[in-house]
Amino acid sequence: MSNHPPAPPAPASRIDAPTAGLAHDFNNLLLAMTACLELIEGRSSEAKIVSIARHGLDTIDRGAQLVERLLALGRSGSTDRPAPPPPVERVAVQAPSRPQSTVLVVDDDADVRLVLVELLQSLGYRPVEASNGPDGIAASERDPLPDLAIIDYALPGLNGGEVATELRARRPELPIVIATGHSDVQALDPRWRHLPMLHKPFRIADLAQTIASALESDHPPK
Repeated sequence: MSNHPPAPPAPASRIDAPTAGLAHDFNNLLLAMTACLELIEGRSSEAKIVSIARHGLDTIDRGAQLVERLLALGRSGSTDRPAPPPPVERVAVQAPSRPQSTVLVVDDDADVRLVLVELLQSLGYRPVEASNGPDGIAASERDPLPDLAIIDYALPGLNGGEVATELRARRPELPIVIATGHSDVQALDPRWRHLPMLHKPFRIADLAQTIASALESDHPPK
C-alpha cells in the first residue's frame, strides 16, 4: 500500500484551437440569425409573424446552450449537461442618449457586419464598417470620425486587441467595445478583459445598453 498522498485532480484542459474556432464561428452564425429575427419582430405588425420570430429566438438560445456544452466538453471531457441558463429577459430597447453618433464596426464576417449595420441604424446610430484591422484603423481617422468602435476580437492578421491598442494610441478618447464569439473570457488577452464586451450572440438590447454606457462614460478605459 502506498504512503504517497493522492495526486491532485488534473486541471481542466484548455480548449483546443479547432474547437474554439468552431464555437466562435457558430456564435457568429447565431448572432446573424438573432439579429434578423429581432429586426423582423420589431418591424412586423402581424402577431403571427412576431410569434414565429420569438419562437426562433428561443430556439437560438438553445443553440447557444449547445455551444456552451461543446466548450465545457472541450475543457473537462465531461458530457454532463450544464445547468440551463435563466430565460432571456425581453426588455424594451431605449432610444440612444446620443443619437446620430457614428459607430465603427470592425468584423471580418460579412454577415455579422450586415446585421450590425442594420441594428445600429435601427437604434439611430450612423454605422461605418471595416472588414479587417488596418481598414478599421484607417476608418477611425476619416470623416465622419467615429464616436465609438466595436471590434471583433478574433480578426485575422491584427486581432481585436492589437487593433484596440493602435486605436487607443491614435485616439485615446475613443470608447472601444470588444465583440467576441469566444464564450470563455479567460481565453482573451488579459490586457483587454476590462473593456466593455459584447458576447455573441447578443441581443439588440445588449447592444443598445453597451453602446450607451460606453458613450456616456467620462473616462473610457486606457
